[in-house]
Amino acid sequence: MKKVLIVDNSSYMRMFVKKILEKEGGYTILEASGKDDAMDIFMSQNPAIVILDLNMSETTMEGLEVLTDIMKINSNAVVIIISAVRHEEVQEQCIELGAKGYIKKPIDAKVLLKVLEEYK
Repeated sequence: MKKVLIVDNSSYMRMFVKKILEKEGGYTILEASGKDDAMDIFMSQNPAIVILDLNMSETTMEGLEVLTDIMKINSNAVVIIISAVRHEEVQEQCIELGAKGYIKKPIDAKVLLKVLEEYK
């Protein structure tokens, strides 16, 4: 079973993504609500995939910091960004920083599973 870390400050979004993954099966699901939790879990649990929200605070795209920190630790990490930010330049920046995918909210379960299938 692949470990998947879901990082989102919204408990609703974590639950929503978790239900999609549970229905699909084959995943051990870990959750974090912020940057510090995410990094602690990433370093201790070494998840195969990280599903990361960009906007975890009101003022900054904290997810970019998490993405950058994860890539410093493991440049081959599979990080999938989920975000309501629809600016093309933000999406390009995430890919340049090492994200393997960028899914726009609201999340379509089929789109998420298709992206994850590439890394199963």
